[in-house]
Parts: sequence; C-alpha cells; structure tokens
Amino acid sequence: MTALFYLGASVMVLVAGLLLVALPLVWRRDIAGENNIDWLQLRRSEIDQEPTEYRTELLTDAELRVVEELPLVSTEPTPGAPVLRRPWLSALLVVVAIAPVLIYYSVGSLDDVVISRELDSLSERTPESIPQLIDTIERRVERRPGNSDYLSLLGQYYTSQEAYDQALPIYQQLLEIFPESPEVLALAAQAEYLLLNRQLNDTARRRAQAALAADPNQRTALGTLGMAAFEGGDYDTALDYWQRLIAFESPGTPGYQMMAGVIAEAKSRGGSTTTVLGAGVAVTVRLPERSAGLEQGMVFVIARPAGSTARMPTAVVKRPVSELPLTVRLDDQSSMAGQAISALEAVDIEVQVSPSGKPGREGASWLATASNVVPSSNSAVEVILQATTEMFK
Repeated sequence: MTALFYLGASVMVLVAGLLLVALPLVWRRDIAGENNIDWLQLRRSEIDQEPTEYRTELLTDAELRVVEELPLVSTEPTPGAPVLRRPWLSALLVVVAIAPVLIYYSVGSLDDVVISRELDSLSERTPESIPQLIDTIERRVERRPGNSDYLSLLGQYYTSQEAYDQALPIYQQLLEIFPESPEVLALAAQAEYLLLNRQLNDTARRRAQAALAADPNQRTALGTLGMAAFEGGDYDTALDYWQRLIAFESPGTPGYQMMAGVIAEAKSRGGSTTTVLGAGVAVTVRLPERSAGLEQGMVFVIARPAGSTARMPTAVVKRPVSELPLTVRLDDQSSMAGQAISALEAVDIEVQVSPSGKPGREGASWLATASNVVPSSNSAVEVILQATTEMFK
C-alpha cells in the first residue's frame, strides 16, 4: 500500500459520504405534505377541464383527500436540534467505503502495481533486493495462480538460480494454461532434464519433441535434445540438433563460437563429419541505421541458383519482423521440394519484408539482395534492407 492509494481512497469515501448526507438535505421538502399540495394543484388544473356542474364536487373531493393524507404531527426537526439520519444512509456509507476495497482485491491489487514498478526499475536494483521481489511475486502467485506473467518470471528466476526443483512445478502450471506452447513445453523439458542430473526421461523427451513438432526452430528444445544425445553417446544425433541450433547464431559471436566448440567436441568423440555444418549461407539482415523499427509482418530470407530467372526458391527461412536485426542460416534443412543448396555452386540471396505475411516482391515493403554467394560450412553475408519505394525509383 502507498500513501497515494490511501489518499485517493480517503477522498473518494469523503465525497461519497458528503453526497449521501448532503443530498437528502438539499432535496428535502420544506413543508410537511408538500407532495400532496403539488398533487392538489395538478388536480385543480384537470378539474378546470371538466363540465361546470361537476367541478365543485370534484374539487371538494380532491381537497378532502389531501386533508386526510396530511400528517397530523410535523416530522420537521426543531431549529438547532440535530438532523436525524435514516439508518440506511449510514449503512450505505459503509457499503460505499468497503465495497470498492473488496472489488479491488478480488479483481486486481495494488501489489500488481508495485510489482510492475519494481520490474520497470529492475536494472537499478541491487542483487540483494531481487529475492525480496521474488518473495512478493511468490505471495501474489499464491493468490492468483493463473497469472502467466508471474509464473513466467518465477520460472526464469528459478532456472537462472539452478533451482530446477522449483522451476519444474512452475512450468507445469504454465502448461495447464498453455498446453500447446512450444516455448513452455521446451522449458519444462529442460527443467526436468536438468533436475534429473542430465537424464532425459520419457516425459521430458515427449515435451521437447512436441515443442519441435510445433516449432522446428525452438532453440531450448534443440539444445535440450542435443545435450541429452551427447550425454548418451549418440553424437550423430547431437550434431544434428546442434547444427540446426548454430544456424541462429551470427558467425564470430560468442554464441556461435560456443556452439562450434561443442560441435567439434561431438565430432572428436565419433560424430559423423557429414552432419557438421553442411554447405549453406548464414544471412544477417539489418535495417538502415536511421530507420524506424518495423512492428508487424514477416521476413522471408530466400536463396535461388545464381543468375536464375526462375522465381521458385531453393531454400527459404521465415521469421517475424520483431526479430530484426536477425541472422539465419540457409542450408539443406531449409531447402524446398527436395532441392539441395549444398549442390549449388553459387546462390543469389533475396530478403523480403512483407507486412501482410505473404511472400512475393509485389507485397514487400522492404527488400535486400546479394548475388553469387558460394555456400559452404562458414559462408556468411550481411544485407541492409531498403524500402521498395526507393529501390524501384
């Protein structure tokens, strides 16, 4: 709770109380039975429209009814005496004060606001204060077990702390919410694999394979299955997974060098050399330095035989624009219709950015090309996207 919250709540209750107390005084009739008198005036105007011979009788009857309904004893408070309040006014004031608090705690909480603010300033927090924030999130999860954002934060934290016994139940809770999410399936498989001292049981294997079935490029699943195969001595299978994984790393980066190292280790232990980094091209795609970032659409990275006029691609990789700048690897695994990029002497690279998500130059808003690139195990090229409005001027 913060002082601002208490101040705002107090002001709202005060205003509600004033309205409940003041409005009845403003709207109160000054004369007892004034409503009856108003009715009599209205009735007189109606009687005036009646035939003359009936007016006297009707008017007498109306006046008699008013006299009979007027209170015999005045209910007006005496001057200086405290104004009596109806019991329901006090009850209503209590309801107005308490109901918003109950609704607030059942629908949302100030704790959520506090957690959000602390997460926004996470870069400014000291390492010693992180466990306190995690404790707050844990308590909040107990009250809102279906909050996927909090569960994801806890899962990431426990995994980073190697507390896999705590991370696994969190990912299992997330699987109940997102049973077909490739990311959650892969994270649950990884946590269980590491919890069992790098032993991949049937449950973890099924989850990792299901993640790859939904997303063949799911990195966590590729890494987990690759490590499990390596630990089990199946170096060819490990190389297959790691070869797919290294395609996401830019040549020369620490991630690329690390993957190249484990691939070399698997190779030295008996892995087939034919599966290691087959011929292909690593393509890095960037936007111009001063261009605004793209918000939606898809990026298509395409390879065709060098100099070919045919539009049928040999290999294609598709990525969302939110990943720009990005690096992908075009190789035989990304080939189409059985074509092999490793069989080509050279390829032309074309990158299309399609706001609609459909391939084709006609619908592309940005393009980039590179010609006569020779596929190899370490071939790499970088292209800068250019708006089609400028490219075809």
